[in-house]
Amino acid sequence: MRWFVEGETLGNLIKRSGPLEVKLALEIATQLAAGLAAIHEQNLVHRDIKPANIMVRLKEGGGVTAKIIDLGLAKTLDESASAAGISSPGAFVGTPEFASPEQFAGVSVDIRSDLYSLGVRLWVMVTSQTPFRGPSAEVMYQHQHAPLPLERLKDVPQPVVVLLEKLLEKDPTQRFQTPNELLKGMPTIAGAIDGGRRITRQSLLKTPPTASRVGTRKPRARLAPKKISVARLPVIGSDVFGREEDIAFLDRAWANNDVNVVTIVAWAGVGKSTLVNHWLRRMAAKQYRCAELVFG
Repeated sequence: MRWFVEGETLGNLIKRSGPLEVKLALEIATQLAAGLAAIHEQNLVHRDIKPANIMVRLKEGGGVTAKIIDLGLAKTLDESASAAGISSPGAFVGTPEFASPEQFAGVSVDIRSDLYSLGVRLWVMVTSQTPFRGPSAEVMYQHQHAPLPLERLKDVPQPVVVLLEKLLEKDPTQRFQTPNELLKGMPTIAGAIDGGRRITRQSLLKTPPTASRVGTRKPRARLAPKKISVARLPVIGSDVFGREEDIAFLDRAWANNDVNVVTIVAWAGVGKSTLVNHWLRRMAAKQYRCAELVFG
């Protein structure tokens, strides 16, 4: 059976455009982390996360769709654990430039190996080059023993550098332990970049305030719903798909006379501005009192 995926490989995109804009790179990384989460749920390890195995499609008006393809080298965790041969001498499978240290060490691998490979791919997205280069044997040695060439990231925002250091730890226990852990840290990265703040590795493991918070003149009052859904597909153009819960949240907040401010916090690309503008246009038709969209 053959499947056709619209778009181009990530490798072709980088070759055509050079280093990607940081927010675009983070959005692609976020979508691929979600793909790895689905792989992880199936008890699989991909083992070959490289630009040629990533399909991307840039959308008109902004936004991107990214998909992981080619699970030809995927193994179940049970198979991986029972087969040190996946990385025994002469039996390595994968692509050395994007493989994890443990893939070369003759030990079993798990989803943390794919997260390392995702880190290499993110490095390539923001620099257009892999962190380690040279003959295959040299690249294998560097992945296992050489420090990261962080001087090549001098033009990359500090929060992204911290993220790369975390993903590219040689010891799997020092990385994110699951794709979901990485996904929880991505809003912290995006928020720090937008706010011009520095972060630490420890802050990546703290759950950011992804839920909406409603400010009031009466702090002790229980105001409006606590949560607005942000785990939606990106919004395309002027149409809003699957955001009924979010629109209802804004309606309820608007109807509450104690509510002054609604804050929607989410990573770039999920359609925050489009959602709010859609709601404001709808309210304008109803002769609403006063509302202002504030960016900060």
